[in-house]
Amino acid sequence: MTDLSFHYSILIKRVVAGLILGALAGAVQIWFFDRDLMYLWASAAAGALYMAAWVLFTHWLRLAGGKILLGAVAGLLAAVVWWAMAVHADNMFLQSAVAGMCFGAAYAWSDQRMT
Repeated sequence: MTDLSFHYSILIKRVVAGLILGALAGAVQIWFFDRDLMYLWASAAAGALYMAAWVLFTHWLRLAGGKILLGAVAGLLAAVVWWAMAVHADNMFLQSAVAGMCFGAAYAWSDQRMT
């Protein structure tokens, strides 16, 4: 019989990993692209939100649609948060939304292949 309970340790581990990866991405934006400090905070928040949303969609709520589609949705949510914090231009919203969906789906696909 399988255990249907949700373990919060999975959520906490993924959120911390997302925070660290987002902070690294923000540091790259600051260091190489001469962005301001808001990009660091936006990337860290988006990374943590992506991982939290992906774990909640796939492990806790067990939504239908497959991990790749749910990863794309989580990536879209993270991109919206990043855009709202870092950039306030109309054309950047569409670019960040598409990039978030692509990277979110790619991460979910690679994670699904490892299991």
